[in-house]
Amino acid sequence: MIIKSPFNGKIPKIHPTAFIAMDVVIIGDVEIDAYTNIWFGAKLRGDWGKIIVGKNTSIQDNAVIHSRPNEICKIGNNVRLAHSCMVHGACSVGDYSLVGINATILQGTKLGDGSVLAAGSVLRDKTEDFSLYAGVPAIKKKGYPNKRLNEFSTNLYAENGQKFKNAGYGQKIPKEYLIVD
Repeated sequence: MIIKSPFNGKIPKIHPTAFIAMDVVIIGDVEIDAYTNIWFGAKLRGDWGKIIVGKNTSIQDNAVIHSRPNEICKIGNNVRLAHSCMVHGACSVGDYSLVGINATILQGTKLGDGSVLAAGSVLRDKTEDFSLYAGVPAIKKKGYPNKRLNEFSTNLYAENGQKFKNAGYGQKIPKEYLIVD
């Protein structure tokens, strides 16, 4: 289901190359960029605040993204939000980051570029780039000196999303919600 916000009337804007699985819910002020793939059971609620999802990002099964009134939740490019994670804005997730299975990102936080939030962790603070954070609350466990990137895995998900889209397993995006280049 892809619908406008009943709260303020804002509508989603979705790039035509995005794969949106059949049962995904996208509401309101949500922008989804090229080759992003949003998998079964995910919910993106931009009913009060804005959600921006970058290019080539994978939002996996049962993930939930929501933003508080008049605030922005920004997910970068080449990000992987794993199964059942929760992202609650205002917050940001940097490019090439990975949010592990069942991890939570709370409002007021920033996960740095190329960083990893381990499965089951809860992030309550801003983080450094290219680092691993784990625990409840999440703390820095180590840095990645060679600037570890997540692009390989996000490219695989983008390709898989296109296969699902071409096989007819995605939602038809209403014309008025498409981003026109």
